[in-house]
Amino acid sequence: MAQTLMAIQDPFIPKMWAEFRRAIALGGFRHLALGLVLPIVLGLILGWSDAAQAAPKASPSTTPTATRTTGSPQARPVAAPVPLPAMPPDIQGIVERGKLTVAVLGQDNAPFFMQTEAQLSGLDIQLARALADQLGVSLDIIRSAQTFDQVVDTVYGRKADLAISKISRTLKRAQRVRFSQPYLRMRQGLLVNRLQMAEQTQGRSIVETIRDLRGQVGVIKGSSYVGFLKQKFPQAAIVEYPTWEDVVEAVVRGDILAAYRDELEVKKVVRTRPDAALQLQTIALTDTQDALAVVLPWSSAHLLAFVDQYLDTLTAQYTVDTVLDEYATYWAAQSPLQP
Repeated sequence: MAQTLMAIQDPFIPKMWAEFRRAIALGGFRHLALGLVLPIVLGLILGWSDAAQAAPKASPSTTPTATRTTGSPQARPVAAPVPLPAMPPDIQGIVERGKLTVAVLGQDNAPFFMQTEAQLSGLDIQLARALADQLGVSLDIIRSAQTFDQVVDTVYGRKADLAISKISRTLKRAQRVRFSQPYLRMRQGLLVNRLQMAEQTQGRSIVETIRDLRGQVGVIKGSSYVGFLKQKFPQAAIVEYPTWEDVVEAVVRGDILAAYRDELEVKKVVRTRPDAALQLQTIALTDTQDALAVVLPWSSAHLLAFVDQYLDTLTAQYTVDTVLDEYATYWAAQSPLQP
């Protein structure tokens, strides 16, 4: 222990040690108490001294410091620009397919679409071919629909790119498909049986009788005129027939009071059936309009713009009379009841 004290080389410790030895040699209570306290103090001092010697000295060179590495930021790879499609999807699909699919009613309806010399012709067919030519594709006509509403359903179901089939623009149909601007505007018309109309008037004028039209009125089943008749003549009884030919025959026989359709079809009957002119009378409703338009899927916005722009370029504006005159030769060669 003396060696340990000498190794520490603290001048205070040898003095304490000498005092401790003298206290023990002298004896006595006071000296004994001092002898007990001094070792404890000495132990604490020795422990502190040993810990101080064991602790490493801090060196400025070994003090850890936070470092920040700076360097040139890595350049992020630049994504290649996504190429824009050559044209809108609704038009691009037609061009890539190489054909324009057009829905047309399965039954002939001159002068709009009819079979002549083993091929389709007519006003609507001419328009369909012109649109296909402008797109640079071939024309594919499907005629599976047996009613005008079924033609609209064909377009709604995306089974055809569009329909050109003497389709009238109506708000009900516009909830499901798009319509182009009209390519022909017509008035609505009545083909009435003269005898039955005389019974209806009972001293009133024809205008007054028409305003409050009662009795049975025939229309084509699944056509827009079913709805038109409900709106225009709510007091009339609706009688639906499969074809326009059936409706006309019912009027001629007197089974119904009148047939309801556009003025072109009404006038066409009188032109092609002079024998029935004495039995029938045509009435054009001046406060009505039947606009024929191209039908497109509701999602084909760009194709609609294309069709509308093409219709704007047409120099010839069709009317009911010009259409009747243009196809007069065709009707003259047909049987009287051929639609």
